[in-house]
Amino acid sequence: MGFRRDWLEPVIRVPYVPTLGPMPPETVGADLFDAVLDVAHTGRFLPFDKDRRWTATKDERVLVGDIVHTAAETIVPALSTRGGGLAKVYYYSAEEPDLPALVRLGERLAESHGAEAGSRVIWFSYRPDGARGRVMVKRFSADDERPARSVQPLTDCPAADTFGAFADEIGPEGFQFLYQRMKAGREDGPTLVTVSDDRIVGAVDPLTTVAGPDGRTIQQPAYFAVHPEYRGRGHGRSLWRASMAWGHARGAEVKVLQASRGSAAEGLYVSEGLETHGYVCQT
Repeated sequence: MGFRRDWLEPVIRVPYVPTLGPMPPETVGADLFDAVLDVAHTGRFLPFDKDRRWTATKDERVLVGDIVHTAAETIVPALSTRGGGLAKVYYYSAEEPDLPALVRLGERLAESHGAEAGSRVIWFSYRPDGARGRVMVKRFSADDERPARSVQPLTDCPAADTFGAFADEIGPEGFQFLYQRMKAGREDGPTLVTVSDDRIVGAVDPLTTVAGPDGRTIQQPAYFAVHPEYRGRGHGRSLWRASMAWGHARGAEVKVLQASRGSAAEGLYVSEGLETHGYVCQT
């Protein structure tokens, strides 16, 4: 099947693509959705898929035979094999979703595909009410050449041996995952860190760029955190600006990310002037 441009594009409230996540707004349309379908049952990655940094095969695929595509709504079910399996239902419409019906659809798909983690419904809104994430876009400019205070590559950091402790204290995901990959000899991209009291207290990692769907250079999402005890001291802003300077120096033109609602990162991105392109909601 293929997506009808006149049906799909009017109901895309947020530049978010099934199995890819947030993408540059100018690239999101029927052609990109069709590209996702083209690799749905192959395990292959699209060249600009952020997840290809971590594994050799794509672990989430669109369930092409279960797609609903009409002038009023588009429903794109997908299956992730990670963690025992999770069924996802991506919903696109100009109207509010019928959540009970979509939840039932997700439950049926989870049962039929043996998804042990159950199901999730993902939909999109112009309003922040009840949303889990805000989709934000950074446009690079000459302002991003500015240097950042007290930020250095992990490879040059005298306190590099404290990165493992930082990763453990930040939480069970993200930097712990990256630290394990580092110990295994994987090089996903440069890590920038900031230090206080002779220990790493903030990091952004990995820094990567890739050609996007329209050929422009995208700086891909990265894990970004400051230790809770050291927040409010400028470490996060310094790391952000240093990572933007890194991207600008390598020709990045745009960066798209999803910030958790109410997070310190969301407040930072707003203060740094990122554009908001809608909100992501999920059950």
